[in-house]
Amino acid sequence: MRFTASTSGLNVLQHSRRRIHRSGTSQGSLPDEWRFGLMGGPHACGCEPSVVSPVAAITVSRLSKSFGGVVAVDDVSFTVSNGEVVALAGENGAGKSTIKNIIGGTLRPDSGHVGIGGEGAHAGAGARHSGVATVHQETSLFPDLTVAENIFIGHLRSSRAMTVRPAALRRATAPILQRVGAGFGPDAVVRELSAGQRQLVEIAKALAAEPRAIVFDEPTASLNLAERELIMRIVEQLSSDGVAVLYITHYLEEIFRLSRRVVVMRDGRLVADRPTGELDRPTLESLMVGRELAQGYPELPEPQPEIALSVRDLSDDSRVEGISFDIARGEIFGLAGLMGSGRTEVARAIFGLAGRAGQIEVAGRPLRRGDVRASIGAGIAFVTEDRRHEGLFLERPIRESLSIVDLDSVCRLRPFGWLDNTAERHLTRELATTVGLTARGGLDAGGGSLSGGNQQKVVLAKWLSRRPQLIILDEPTRGIDVGAKAEIYRHLADFARAGSAILLISSEMEEVLGLSHRVGVMHDGRLVGILDRSQATQEAVIRLATGGAR
Repeated sequence: MRFTASTSGLNVLQHSRRRIHRSGTSQGSLPDEWRFGLMGGPHACGCEPSVVSPVAAITVSRLSKSFGGVVAVDDVSFTVSNGEVVALAGENGAGKSTIKNIIGGTLRPDSGHVGIGGEGAHAGAGARHSGVATVHQETSLFPDLTVAENIFIGHLRSSRAMTVRPAALRRATAPILQRVGAGFGPDAVVRELSAGQRQLVEIAKALAAEPRAIVFDEPTASLNLAERELIMRIVEQLSSDGVAVLYITHYLEEIFRLSRRVVVMRDGRLVADRPTGELDRPTLESLMVGRELAQGYPELPEPQPEIALSVRDLSDDSRVEGISFDIARGEIFGLAGLMGSGRTEVARAIFGLAGRAGQIEVAGRPLRRGDVRASIGAGIAFVTEDRRHEGLFLERPIRESLSIVDLDSVCRLRPFGWLDNTAERHLTRELATTVGLTARGGLDAGGGSLSGGNQQKVVLAKWLSRRPQLIILDEPTRGIDVGAKAEIYRHLADFARAGSAILLISSEMEEVLGLSHRVGVMHDGRLVGILDRSQATQEAVIRLATGGAR
């Protein structure tokens, strides 16, 4: 099969079984300019601020969309002009994703209209050809193809020949990668790239179509601070180049830095469309959730004298080496560090998901190595960073995700394991009430029907019936809105008050500092320092996390 690129006049021949020769691949790291303060002001990239054109690149006019009996979007209208960055804000389930999918052409509205540069957008490829591109939170790349192949695969037309012209493909890809500041070449294999580098490929893929407008959907949710900074600089440059940007994020600091206007959704309706400069953080939060949120982090209880977790000389099969620390009952111990520093590896080794050396004791009793069942029996709960793949059943009823770690309490005639449906429903209703879970379809609905915030509540709630002595939380608020975050914070303080020890891993610096009694800092697989609450400043953590002296 032959494919002819519709971009830049290239004729690119895609092979079916042969691999393109990949000599000369350069997979450099991301730039060294670390910008940990993300409130650096508009256009920290050094590019000139754009003059916003009065011409609307995206026109959303009276959109409505329902799924069954649930109204997802109700009579929503707004515009995005050329060179303008507009933030689309709201809680999980507010309707942002539905709006994004309608603009991108993957959903058709029940009523209303989307115009791109004065023309109507159509489903699928028609939306792309009309000038709108989408950069998704979850990358849609082929891991075993090269960067160049991934960038142009959506712009190819079939014809008869079966040959490949990799040189032409490389030539077309190189300037696009240069535009996004990529430190890798066209021949790099996507599987070998970091999460941040893959997101750059997604952006390059969008730019290959030379769009009038780009929709960014949570582009920095899984990235470290340096990668977030690079993505924001790209957005600023796109705005300066006259591209219209609709930017969806739960990071409010990104909204205040990047956007000129904020469109706020709540329960499917547009509740505000205001210049960003007229808003402060508390006002934006209250617009999003419909109520005033408590400012700051909850008051933490005093830790108890008993040691709940003792770790001595912990090493794993990959990169963690010589880790030692204790956590007292009622204490929240934050584990900070750059992505790839070994934080998640420590958590998984403690829980038994990875082989390890060293000694671990829970409440004074040795913990068996590499045995998840023994860890659960010892009173350890583990809230994974990947809730969709490891935390709950997306296609099964929510109640099954809630009861899965405590089946003993909902089974009768043990050890035969006959499920008592009445007992399961009673337990899961109680757990759902405890964490304030909102499920429109009830607990018999699939886990995938829940918003991100409610999915995270399920992942947390399922452990509560076991009254854990230690709760390990890996990125517990990733990808959830400000309202759900505030609820998670309150629950963590309540768990600590009840005597549970908590190991908290988060890439959000403010979160680690605001919620932790002490902060341990990882660098290159080692625990390089433990800071008391009075010592744990952003500057001190960054210094240790980047290999500096305490």
